[in-house]
Amino acid sequence: MQHQQPFVARVNFSPGAEYSVRQRLWQGCPTILATRSGRLLTGWYSGGIREPSLRNYCLLAASADRGLNWQEPLLVIDGRPEHNLQALDIQLWLDPSHRAWLFWTQRHYDLGLAGRKADPRHLNTWAMVCDDPDAEQLAWSEPRFVAPGFLRCQPTVLQDGRWLLCAYDWIDDHYRYYESADGGETFSPRQAGRKVPTPFDEAMILERRDGTLWLLARARGSLGQSFSQDGGKTWTDGEPAAIPNPSTRFFLRRLRSGRVLLINNHDSQRRCNLTAFLSEDDGKTWSSSLLLDARETSYPDAVQAEDGVLHIVYDRGRATFREIIHSRITEEDILAGRLVDYDSYTGNIVSKAPVHPDVPESERNRIREDDDAWRTQMAEARFF
Repeated sequence: MQHQQPFVARVNFSPGAEYSVRQRLWQGCPTILATRSGRLLTGWYSGGIREPSLRNYCLLAASADRGLNWQEPLLVIDGRPEHNLQALDIQLWLDPSHRAWLFWTQRHYDLGLAGRKADPRHLNTWAMVCDDPDAEQLAWSEPRFVAPGFLRCQPTVLQDGRWLLCAYDWIDDHYRYYESADGGETFSPRQAGRKVPTPFDEAMILERRDGTLWLLARARGSLGQSFSQDGGKTWTDGEPAAIPNPSTRFFLRRLRSGRVLLINNHDSQRRCNLTAFLSEDDGKTWSSSLLLDARETSYPDAVQAEDGVLHIVYDRGRATFREIIHSRITEEDILAGRLVDYDSYTGNIVSKAPVHPDVPESERNRIREDDDAWRTQMAEARFF
């Protein structure tokens, strides 16, 4: 708790027109959750002229028809520009008790400015919890500090009930994560292996059938990996995995069938060829694949709904096309290498901000000038 920030982002449960899609100059980095009834929640972030910006905000959207239509924004999490505090990177997750967790990262730049250099204490993960995400009106807990670090992926639940939360320290030379043995009440810091060099970890952990913990992390050219044979007490140093990746977020999860799902930009240089892979042998080989999108896209997140369907979200052209995209597929589609389920589809647009937003050019220029001046100051303090 010594890293907790003194200020908390603003949660707005009645966002006005200024948060509408027609006001957005960019948007990206989505996440998704499926409730027991089939309701889908998704979130992403926007605000300002780009990322990062003190004008950034996280938003929440919902679908009652399994992804065909979306209502947004249901709520917004705003930064506190007056305190040099940015809110970014919403992450949704349904825990084993079917509670919905809404995580986000707070970046408090003043904590680093005191030393005129980037300070890991300025990045912290916060959350709100909804006990009944199938209720007509969602009721969220008060925001709570979860752990130091930058969370960008869903937690993993181990067979023994422990939760592993990969909130990372961006300047540490080891992979970091947090462990909870009490259902998310408290989180304790843990250290994995030495990193394969990367500007952003964005790690996920899979528990293999033999109990091995397999950590995959973002890296240049291919994913990095680290292993633990003793439940996380010790880890191997990171090494390149035989999985191409152009230094971007991916998704890794065991499905109820026992197969392992990987969603990844299958290219070592470009964020293209977003592909869903299935493994029958705990990720040692990938025997089936389905190309979701050959275009330049990024940052997939996914969930398996109660009916077994896989829902996947990702972004395209954050500042150009400004699209949040949803695909609905099944394991059978991936095994066949093509869509075979009657209800499956790829490429449904959840949200698309207009090329010509309802923001006057003079206002866009003012926002850009303010953001540029702030970014210059932060760059001098070595934040970027």
